[in-house]
Amino acid sequence: MDRRRFIQTAGVLSALPMVSFGHEQSQLAGSSFPTSIMRGSLTEAADELTLLSGQLPDDIFGHVFMTEGISLEENQLTPNGRGALTRVDFSPAQASFTRKLINTPSAIMQEHVTAPFDKFALLGGTVYFSMNLGFMNYCNTAPNYMGNNRFALSYEGGIPFEFDATSLELVTPIGEVFEWHSSLPPFADLLAPDKWLFPQVRTTGHPYFDLESQECFTINYGGNMGESGLRNGYIRLIRWDLSGPFDSWQVIGRNGENAYITATSHSLSVTRNHILIFETAARVENSRIMGIRTVTPQKHRTPVWIIRKADLHFGQSMVFADYLELDFDTSDIMCNYNDDGDIITLYGQYLGAMDKSEPQFDWESLYFGGRVDSDIAGYPAAPVDVGGLVRARIRVNAVSSEEIKGDFEVIRDESLCWDMNDPAYRGHFQFPERFEHIYWAAVGYRPEHLVKRVAKAYEDYPGRLYENDTLPQTAVPSALIHMDCTRMVISDSYQFPEDCVMRTPQFMARRGSNAQDEGYIFTAVVRKNPSNGMFTGKEFWLFDAKNLSRGPVCILGSAKLDFATTNHALWVPEIGPRPALAYKADLNSHFNDKLSCHSRQVQEVLTTYVMPKFE
Repeated sequence: MDRRRFIQTAGVLSALPMVSFGHEQSQLAGSSFPTSIMRGSLTEAADELTLLSGQLPDDIFGHVFMTEGISLEENQLTPNGRGALTRVDFSPAQASFTRKLINTPSAIMQEHVTAPFDKFALLGGTVYFSMNLGFMNYCNTAPNYMGNNRFALSYEGGIPFEFDATSLELVTPIGEVFEWHSSLPPFADLLAPDKWLFPQVRTTGHPYFDLESQECFTINYGGNMGESGLRNGYIRLIRWDLSGPFDSWQVIGRNGENAYITATSHSLSVTRNHILIFETAARVENSRIMGIRTVTPQKHRTPVWIIRKADLHFGQSMVFADYLELDFDTSDIMCNYNDDGDIITLYGQYLGAMDKSEPQFDWESLYFGGRVDSDIAGYPAAPVDVGGLVRARIRVNAVSSEEIKGDFEVIRDESLCWDMNDPAYRGHFQFPERFEHIYWAAVGYRPEHLVKRVAKAYEDYPGRLYENDTLPQTAVPSALIHMDCTRMVISDSYQFPEDCVMRTPQFMARRGSNAQDEGYIFTAVVRKNPSNGMFTGKEFWLFDAKNLSRGPVCILGSAKLDFATTNHALWVPEIGPRPALAYKADLNSHFNDKLSCHSRQVQEVLTTYVMPKFE
């Protein structure tokens, strides 16, 4: 089978519905779940925010940036949807928001192309692919602060971009296209046409912009397909000075073999002297693009590669790394920046038997009976056990590293810790010398989202507190959790009304404060029953970081506020225009080199809508 026919077949198979018989009914009719989270506006909006409850604090200030994914069709995994970026501006007297789509070149192209081989097709609910153009990059995972009024957006499946905080427009990709290596395995890379505008690039969802050293650390990885083709797997560690070309090193294990990642690498951590590259718990099965929906469960472990910054020598092409496996699975993991004595302290979620990469597919079987309704096809499947929070410590020796097993701690609360999600902390995405307080979103549990396919895959997962048959058959609402890192306890929490889904917490410092718990926690909430019966049910709830259990100090909304499934957020005290002479990659040279290989329509979209944005 030639390359074109293979890819055509993959696209056709991925579009086929699961065959089912009988007359089972969806369970969604009696659910308190807010289905409007599946829908978000595809137009720009800005408005003053109305106070729906409470009072806006006098000492609140600054700006919150929030990313989201908008599902464009049934079965699309919602966090991977069309990207949008919202900025919320706070002052003591008022709050307002501005929201724009994240117009990456591939997203712009998707809006305009119509020819069969140019159009993007959704494969397996997770990624859009065009036979003539390449892979989609929605760049909607997380906003990052780079210093000096420079901001970036990251994405695990594509090149990161800088954006202007005042206009919310993308300015430049980070790195030239040729500085990023294709993440396809060699045989697939050979079959990929040279004319692709958008190659597949895999990187971390959380590059680290070190404001102390004024440099960025990130990775570029691939070459293997899960556990297959590991000899071709690679990890490139990238160091960037925010102004010039990349420095990069191939990561090599102490055994002399290439480092590799078999799942994803959502998080990367940096201390004063070390860099940690994690393999995190979100696996997209290779067979998924062929329309096969079997689930390979995540492994109860977190592999980590540990690199000493002192080993990063200019002019060398490789760097050695220690490898070890932590005995829990996680997605968002952070560390103390202070690593005195070569002791690295880590904090993360305990995910357990849950699968962040699995959407619910239209009309597939639910574990407790019924079928998935088309209204929520694409929303992540419910967890199959309660999660938690962990602390782990690593000792870095002369030529090896080891986990300090006696210092490992895990917190699991059966009333709160369901679907552990995003963290929030002071100085988000720049780690403090020592973590004292972290705030976490627990998205919650809904039995009507527990699909039989996922429950079966995780029925023998290690460390489960619940068996499949003992899982709750009523909803456990979203919760906001305060983790006291010093005592390793949940010191405070707030559980939302059952009709709410809360995501994307973000710490906002109180004016004039210094402590890690002196401020407010911003959250994005979607309600089935809007607060005070007003507006869309898409709301911002703010909490006193020292008193979550009191409930929100205020709730904000607007008739124009219409976000979908939100991802990560960022708070900064002030913003200004991006410096005029700051770094800019030559993206248009990449497009010009390939322009003549494409149809008239693709050429017109590039020259009319894409290239003028990146001149």
